[in-house]
Amino acid sequence: MDRNTIKAIFIYIGTIIGAGFASGKEITHFFAIYGAKGICGILITSILFSIIPIIVLLEIKKYNIKTYDSLLINILGKRIGKYVDFILSLYLFISYSIMIAGGATILKERFNINFFHGIIIMSILTLIVFIFSIKGLSYANLILIPILIIGIVFIGCYIIYINGLNFSNYNGINITKNGNWLTSALLYVSYNSLSSIVILVTIEELLKNKKEIIKVGLFGGSILGIMALFILIPLLIRYTDVIGVEVPMIAISSNISDMFLYSYTFIILSAMFTTAIGSGFSLISRMNKKVKLNKNMLAFFLILISIPLSYIGFSNLITSLYPLFGCLGLFIISFILVDKLLAFIKVR
Repeated sequence: MDRNTIKAIFIYIGTIIGAGFASGKEITHFFAIYGAKGICGILITSILFSIIPIIVLLEIKKYNIKTYDSLLINILGKRIGKYVDFILSLYLFISYSIMIAGGATILKERFNINFFHGIIIMSILTLIVFIFSIKGLSYANLILIPILIIGIVFIGCYIIYINGLNFSNYNGINITKNGNWLTSALLYVSYNSLSSIVILVTIEELLKNKKEIIKVGLFGGSILGIMALFILIPLLIRYTDVIGVEVPMIAISSNISDMFLYSYTFIILSAMFTTAIGSGFSLISRMNKKVKLNKNMLAFFLILISIPLSYIGFSNLITSLYPLFGCLGLFIISFILVDKLLAFIKVR
């Protein structure tokens, strides 16, 4: 496979794998709560994570789109597109701040590093990536994403090996505030797709043709599905022990050994970092088209103004803001899928 295609796949995966995904918090909330039915939800999610980048990237190539505001206007029309552009820019800023806050929280809890110092450490590391632009983004993901994939699959397999496939939450419940397992899966894809749609505009330059675009979708969606399954199954096995726990996979790993605990801590920090650089880089690229400042200066300002928001706290930000952006994501994804369906019917 072409090296640039691999870079594009890893950047796409890295943008979606955030703190909630790797920690098991999102997987518990959207899938494990439904018991074994959550596995069906993961399969639906994997399929959609494969289809969406293919559709969006083909649209970007077809109309030679260079910025995500142009993509939104192309999909939603000029009037709605401008409003959504503003909201999406706000989402990217909040997403970046959430990941910085999450990283600082982990550093404080596991390594006793002052919360403010943790924010500074995470911010400086992201700034280094931003300075190297798309090369920095791609190399960071080339290093971290394989570690994430191997780490999650290995630890998941080990937990299954020592416990067997004995689910403590097999039946689960049928209805939650997210609806049933199917609507929960759709909501999960929708809010995760917000940042991924934006990053697709950036990685388009790495892809030459339709064949490479299809590979990004198929490999990206499949790998995300596999990783999610190897988080979901251990959660279903140990569900009664970790329900209500802030970071379920850390709780499970800590019961095995200190080595597993610190290994999974690194996995979560890496997941936060890849999402932070994906969201931050997309926002910087967008603002660079609007204001007469170079990207390095914009990166510095992004870090500076994100620090106060990061102090709100990781859990508070996720609980209060992510559901709202999930609705926006569902709106955009529905527009894309309906538009393509109507185009297909018209051709037929």
